[in-house]
This record gives sequence, structure tokens and C-alpha cells, in this order.
Amino acid sequence: MRSEYSDLAALAMKEKSSFEQYLSMLANVEIEYRQELRLKRLIKEAILPVDKNLENYDYTQVKGIGPRDVNKLIDGEFIRKAENIVFYGDIGVGKTHLAIGLSKKLCALGVRCYFTSTCALIEKLKEAKQNLALANLWKRLDRYQLIICDELGYIPQTKEGADLFFQFISQRYERRSILITTNLTYSEWCNVFLDEVTTAAAVDRIIHHCKTFNIQAPSWRREQAKKRPESEKIVQI
Repeated sequence: MRSEYSDLAALAMKEKSSFEQYLSMLANVEIEYRQELRLKRLIKEAILPVDKNLENYDYTQVKGIGPRDVNKLIDGEFIRKAENIVFYGDIGVGKTHLAIGLSKKLCALGVRCYFTSTCALIEKLKEAKQNLALANLWKRLDRYQLIICDELGYIPQTKEGADLFFQFISQRYERRSILITTNLTYSEWCNVFLDEVTTAAAVDRIIHHCKTFNIQAPSWRREQAKKRPESEKIVQI
């Protein structure tokens, strides 16, 4: 308001606006500015690894999820209900792209998101436990309304890591939302949790309030590689 009041006053005089209309213009400028700052802060806080947008996600060759499904997620209702999202599919079908794009849209609604690889999150939990700071980490993670756990199952875990990740899921159960991207079916999550009992308990908590999308598509990276000129495909050793 301090930087814009003079220009807006001149505009109001030119358009013969009322005093109330001038105040409304000034207030709207301030609101828009604060919303822009808040969005930048939330996106920075989310620690998104790359800049991806839902607008340039190509649904034409994809089965299992479409624009209508994504639009239902964008409204943030699943966040208010503390529901989970699982994007399941082969490598390269755009699961991470969707997760990042959705996170940006939710940040625009004021939702606090945190993006991390599942492996990095587990390492952070292990470090906090070793430093007797696990309770503080639970509190910090609880501030986020949505935590995106990318690439579940890509890297083998120790029993300690698996147990801590199960605790993470239990901590958020019916309170906060989790979004998981994975190439493992639920029956294969035993590769993450290492025993059938813990796997069953973890899956039960995730799917109780959950939308699961089985995304089927060609690998985007392979398709893009095919389109490159032959001269760019030559690798010199």
C-alpha cells in the first residue's frame, strides 16, 4: 500500500472513483501482494526438487488418471479430510511430475507441503533418533498438512529405517495427509517394511482413507530420448 497509494490515487482521480472505491483498490493491491509473498514462501518451504506444472503434464497416453481426477485433488478437500494419495506406476510415467504440480497448486491454497524422497525422510528420522531428537522432528513434520514421500521402495531399507517409517505413517494416520509415489504394489510393500505384520499394518493405515491411482503410460524419458536427433544420442567414451 505504501508503494502504490500515490499511483492509485492518481488513477482514482482520473476515473473519478469514490473514496471507498479508492480504498478498495488499495486494499486489493495489498492483499494480492501478501498472497504472492505467501505463495513464494510456501513453495520455498516445500523444497520441491524441480519446477513442474500440471498444465504441461500430457494425459493423452496415460491410463489410470486424468484431468478430472487431478482437478478433484487440486481443491484440497482430501487435505481437509486427512486423506492419503498414492501414485503407483512404472518408472517414468510422471508420478513425481504430478506430485510436484499438485503441491504447487495446494501451496496456492495456503496448504503447507513438504516434498522429500522416502529414503531421505527415513535417513532424517534415523539421525533424529540417534541424536535423541525424534520427538522434536515429529513436531516439525506435523506442521505440514501434506508430506510427499517420493520413490517409495526404490532403495532397500534397514529394519530400523522401516520401523521409523511405519511410526511416521502411524503419527499422521487420520490427522495429516501423505502422498506416496511408488512402483511397488501394496503386496510388494514388504520389501520396504521387511516383515508381513508391519507391512499389513502400514498398508492398512494408508489405504483406510486413500485415493490410489494406478498410472499406466510409456516412460516419458524413453519417449523423449527417441525423439532426439541421432547425433545427440552418440556417447563418446
